[in-house]
Amino acid sequence: PTPAMPAAKIDVDPTSRVLAGIQGYYAAAQDLKAEFTQHYTYKVYDRVQVSSGRVFFKKPRMMRWDYRKPASKVFVADGKTLWVYEPEEGQVFKRDLAGSQLPVALTFMSGEGDLAKAFDATLIDESAADFVLELVPKKSAADYQKLVLTVDRGTYQVRESTVIDPVGNINRVVFTGIKTNSGLPDRGFKFTPPKGVRVISEPGR
Repeated sequence: PTPAMPAAKIDVDPTSRVLAGIQGYYAAAQDLKAEFTQHYTYKVYDRVQVSSGRVFFKKPRMMRWDYRKPASKVFVADGKTLWVYEPEEGQVFKRDLAGSQLPVALTFMSGEGDLAKAFDATLIDESAADFVLELVPKKSAADYQKLVLTVDRGTYQVRESTVIDPVGNINRVVFTGIKTNSGLPDRGFKFTPPKGVRVISEPGR
């Protein structure tokens, strides 16, 4: 008798595997906190501004960035509204979160979005410790042209996120001390403008 043919081996391409790994890691995280260091490169001025602080995410759609250096600044998204508080300037910017492009590139970190559907992905480096993935939005995005993620090879944590905007400015954020599912309270994502602070309402885009 003719021997049976072996079952076809299903080979998932490396890029799809990394996308699925990232998606799975953040889908399982109800909340996340980390230290961050941000390097923002202004192309026109050929200047780099370095900032640092702590970041927090919680489902659904809650996010907080506490900048400590070089100046205190707070970004808070409570699920509906995005607040940007600049204590030294004595002002707060308020924007409808649904219309804001600011957190779009990192929405997957709060459990939203489908990376494979939203981006054309290319695995550009597969080193011993990390994957480096380039993501270009399938739909034109006003605030950025591509996103590059450095991903831990073992856990699929995003160690580094680099957003490149349409004019070539580079926003690189490195995450350290990442912890998930630590039970972050909702109150940490609420914001009430302090008395005497000027509130500037911005339309969503």
